[in-house]
Amino acid sequence: MVSLALIYTDHNSCRKCYACVRACPVKTISIKKGLPEIVEEGCIGCGRCVLACSIGAKMVHDDSSVIQQWISEGQKLAAIVAPSYPAAYDVPPEKFVGALYELGFANIQEVAYGAEICAQEYTKFFNQQKPKTILSTPCPAVVQLVEKHMPSMIEYLAPIDSPMLIQAKLVRARYPDHKIVFIGPCLSKKYEASDTNNQGYVDAVITFRQLNQWFELKHVSLEDVREGQWDNPQPQLSRTFPISGGLLKSSGIVEDVASMEIVVVEGARRCIEVLKAIEREEFAPRFIDMLMCEGCVMGPGMVSDKSYVVRAHKVATTVRRHNNRLDAQALSKLVQEMDFHRKFTAQPVVKKQYNDEEVWQMLKETGKHTPRDLINCSACGYDTCWEKAVACLQGLAEKEMCLPFLLSQVPALTNSLMDMSNKLMLSMESINFSTLTLKGTTSRMNLKNQQLETLLEETNRIAKNTLQLSDTVLAMLARYEQPLNSSGTSLRLNSSGVSEIKEIASQSKQQAEKTTKAFEEITGILNCLREDSVSILEQEKAIKVVTHSLEQIVSTYEQLLNIGVAMANIGRNYV
Repeated sequence: MVSLALIYTDHNSCRKCYACVRACPVKTISIKKGLPEIVEEGCIGCGRCVLACSIGAKMVHDDSSVIQQWISEGQKLAAIVAPSYPAAYDVPPEKFVGALYELGFANIQEVAYGAEICAQEYTKFFNQQKPKTILSTPCPAVVQLVEKHMPSMIEYLAPIDSPMLIQAKLVRARYPDHKIVFIGPCLSKKYEASDTNNQGYVDAVITFRQLNQWFELKHVSLEDVREGQWDNPQPQLSRTFPISGGLLKSSGIVEDVASMEIVVVEGARRCIEVLKAIEREEFAPRFIDMLMCEGCVMGPGMVSDKSYVVRAHKVATTVRRHNNRLDAQALSKLVQEMDFHRKFTAQPVVKKQYNDEEVWQMLKETGKHTPRDLINCSACGYDTCWEKAVACLQGLAEKEMCLPFLLSQVPALTNSLMDMSNKLMLSMESINFSTLTLKGTTSRMNLKNQQLETLLEETNRIAKNTLQLSDTVLAMLARYEQPLNSSGTSLRLNSSGVSEIKEIASQSKQQAEKTTKAFEEITGILNCLREDSVSILEQEKAIKVVTHSLEQIVSTYEQLLNIGVAMANIGRNYV
C-alpha cells in the first residue's frame, strides 16, 4: 500500500472538541497536547471525522492541482464520475458533463456503467458460491476496515472489482494514452486507487467538494455551459448504485428481511457490529451489501445539504435518462475479454494490550476507583471510560480529555486561584514597599555622600594649613637654635618672636580641633553608611525572596488559568 496522508488536521483552526475522535469508528485519531492527528496506518478513509468537524479543521488530500497541471501540459484526461453526482449538482446531467469538458477533460464517463458490469459479476459469483457469507466490496472503506482492523474476515470479501476499477479498466483498454481521474463523494477511493493491488488504473481522485472548488476557481457556471454527453453506453438501473441497496437492485439479488440471508448494512458502527457478530459465529448470512455511509449519496465528499431522501430521489430521476454517445454493443466483446477480479491484502493494525490492573491504574489517575465511577459519558470521544483508559495507555489519548474529571477539580481549582490571587496581591504590596524603602535609603545615602565629600574637602584644606604652620614653626625654631658666634651662644627669643610662636601655636590648636571634629563627623557618616549598607543588603535579599515567590505564584497562576481555559473549551462542546 502506498503511504498517503488522506486526512490531516489544521491545528490553527482546531478547537480541541474531540468531535473527530467521537466520530471515528476505529478510533485511529491520536491526541497529543490536546490536538488530534490521524494515525494513517489505521485510517479507513470513511470521512466521519471530516463531517464531524463543524469548523473545517479536517483537511483532505486534494489531487486537483496535479490534474490541472496535466491539462496545462497538454495531457489527455478521462473523467470517470460516480453515479451519485445528481445529488451533488442540481443541474441536468448534460450541463454537468459540459462543465467537465469546460475544465479540459477529453473523455467523460459514468462509473454507473462500471457498476452495471459489477452487478453482473456479483450475480454470477453469488449463484456459484457455496453457502458462505459474502461481503460486498464496492465500498473501499469497508475493504479498509477488514484489511486493517479485522483481517480474519478477508476470506469473506467478494473478489470483484469495484465499479470505479471496472470503469477505469475499460477506459485504460480503450484510451491507453489518457490519464484517468475519478470524481465522486468518497474519500476512501483515494486509498483504493493507491492500493498496490489496484495500481495503474486510476491516476488521481478528487471529491465533488474539491471539483466544486475547481469550478469556482475557473469561474465555470454549470447553468451557462454547453451541454455534453457521456462517452459510455447507457447504464440503465445501475445508476441507482449510490442509493441504499443499489447493488442488490442492479444485480437482481433480493434482500430477505425475514430470514436475514441477504441483508443491507449501512453505517460504520453497524458494519463493525455485523462483522464482529460474524467473527464470533453469532450471525452467518449468505450475502451482505455493506456500505460505510448511508448510501454513497451521503458520502463525505458531497456538496449537498439536502436530506437522504432528496438526494436519493435526484439520483433515481436520472435512471431512464438517455444522454450517452456509445451503444452497449460497442463494448460487449471488450467486457467479455476482461478480468474484473481483485485481491486483498491484510494490513493489520497492531495495538498493545493491557491487563485489568494496568487499566484500573490509569482510571484511578482520573478519579475512577470503582465500576460505579465509570459513567461512560463519551465526552472524551470514546464510548466508555475503559476504552479511553486503554487508549491513554496506548498513547492515543490523554488523561485531560476526561471532562467529568476536570469538572470535579473546579472547586479546588477555584479555591487555589483565589488563594494564589491573594498571595499575589500581598507579594506585590511587599515589593512596592521594599522598593519605596530602597529609594528612601538611597536618597539618604546620596545626602550623606555629599556631606562626606564636603567634609573631606574641608579636612584636606585644614591639613594643608596645618602643614604650612608646621613648616613655619620648624623654620623659626631652626633660626633661633643656630649659634650666633664662635662661642656657641644662641640668640634669645624677643617678645615679638614669642608672640609669633604663640599665634602659630594657637592657630595650630584651632586647626587640630577642626580636624578632630571633621574626623568625628566623617566617622559618624561612615558608620551611618555602613548601617545603611547592611540594611540595603537585607532589603535586597528580601526582595529576591519575594520576587522568587512571585515568579512561582505567577507560574502556578498561569497553569491554573490554562486548565480553566481548557475546561471551558471542552465544556463548551458538551453543554
